[in-house]
Amino acid sequence: MLVDAVTAALAGPLIVAGAAKLLASPGGIDWPVRTGPLRAPWGPRLTGGAEAAMALAIVAVPGRPAALAALLAYLALTAAALGLRGRRCACFGLARLASVGRAHIGLDAVAALVAAVTLAAGPGSEPFTRAVTAAAAAAVTLAAVLLLDRRARRDESAATAAGCDQQVIAVRIYTTDDCPSCRSLKQLLETMEPARRDAVVTVPVGPGEELPGPLSGLGVPCALAVGESGEPVCTPVAGIGAVKALVDGIVIRNARSLPSSGDIRVA
Repeated sequence: MLVDAVTAALAGPLIVAGAAKLLASPGGIDWPVRTGPLRAPWGPRLTGGAEAAMALAIVAVPGRPAALAALLAYLALTAAALGLRGRRCACFGLARLASVGRAHIGLDAVAALVAAVTLAAGPGSEPFTRAVTAAAAAAVTLAAVLLLDRRARRDESAATAAGCDQQVIAVRIYTTDDCPSCRSLKQLLETMEPARRDAVVTVPVGPGEELPGPLSGLGVPCALAVGESGEPVCTPVAGIGAVKALVDGIVIRNARSLPSSGDIRVA
């Protein structure tokens, strides 16, 4: 019974992750896969469907097949986390979660190890125990995700409110062609006065290209504020709201005094 419960608990995070990707609008997800069949907008749907199917298998299938399903699911997630290390992850359908790091990889690997142990132990076949445990694990996972998202929103609001206390004369924005949030930001920028738009330099990031050092780990759209010297000032920002707030803080000058793309230096 204990082994059954441990196996079923592994379905909890998969239930929340799968449901979040299936229910969330693809345009609102900071999806890290830019190329191939798993790119947005179908990538979140396909990945979420696979996670939901594996969670259902863990709960519905009795015996060792349940543990095997959990092992395969978390091995795949561990491999994906290793491949996406340093990039922002929409694991639970939310764009605000931190970039994939050692903790993310470690948790997936530990879950895979637990599944391997339960596979060796031979879980039983009590459907009620599996269903109740999976539901409880999903509730705990959802609570943790909401707590992290609330904290991220608070931190983002604080950073936006704090603003940049140095003089900003230009903003360099990094975008990708397949980023829905980037397209939304572009539409917002087009409504601004021409002098402010002229102070914005947009840099497209191609498939496989890395963001400059100061922006490493951020999702797109992201931006750097540029001071009088042409050097970046203040902390880089990411997300539509934070980037727009940075652009709103530009000190408007004569267009000829603004630094061009080549004049802006990024380490």
